[in-house]
Amino acid sequence: MIEFLDNDDNDTLDGRHGAYTLAYARQQLGDQRLRAALETGTLSAFGRGVFIDARRVLDLRTRSAAAQLLTGGTIVGPTAAALHGSSAIGGFPIHVRVPYDQRVRSRTGVIVHQGGIRGSDTTMLDGLRVLTATAAIADALCTEPRRAALGGADELLHALRPDDRAGFVASVTEHLTTRIDRRGTRRARELLGLATGLPECTSQSALLLILTDAGFARPICQHEVARHRFDFAWPKHNVALEYVGHQTKEQRHDRHALVPGWHVIHADAHDIADPTPLCTRLRTALHARRPIAA
Repeated sequence: MIEFLDNDDNDTLDGRHGAYTLAYARQQLGDQRLRAALETGTLSAFGRGVFIDARRVLDLRTRSAAAQLLTGGTIVGPTAAALHGSSAIGGFPIHVRVPYDQRVRSRTGVIVHQGGIRGSDTTMLDGLRVLTATAAIADALCTEPRRAALGGADELLHALRPDDRAGFVASVTEHLTTRIDRRGTRRARELLGLATGLPECTSQSALLLILTDAGFARPICQHEVARHRFDFAWPKHNVALEYVGHQTKEQRHDRHALVPGWHVIHADAHDIADPTPLCTRLRTALHARRPIAA
């Protein structure tokens, strides 16, 4: 196996994350070893004059670095959101943005967008030039599927200190206000209004969106009762909703089984795929319990 000497220069992308230009690979290996690396599959061609370490061919940072070396662009869209820590928004294919006067075409695995980017909207992340987290989420809220967009926003908010979340939301709102492409901004504002960072997983974010779309009053997320904490709760009715994922029936029964006076409904992945039965159970429970006087 041919080993590469990764570039440790923080100011230079070439040779980092397992992505290499032809010039860098030739400098490190020499022509003979470079040919051997290509013939044995140690190096995989990514695009004209750009190669990646075959062992890291599915790594998001590796492919992002290769795309940036290939196009000279900035990592944007869902890829930028994923690099900032959003698992809900898929990072592949790699999205890059280049200036209008640059002739670069999309290819398999790389989507090229043309347009300008304000300097304040970009940042350096592990040597990659990417949209800031707030700019990336603003774009995602406008363009990505609603569940993924809300889940991604909640993920990034969840990673922040609670005191910093309002500032993040305000920054995303500013990006939406100044966005040149107005398509999707209304939807984005509605989704941003649901994002709190309180859901503990993207499935909980999806459940909140399902409940909102079904017309339920907005529940309190992560509501604490004595020593218990419910994923979602309607305290005036003493009704709670818990996402149990793939837990067994025994685990579902044990969780929050000792919360006096509360009716707890459990939801799983099947309910997210088809929420109609869940909404029926929840609506029945809320209607059966009169609101508790304050």
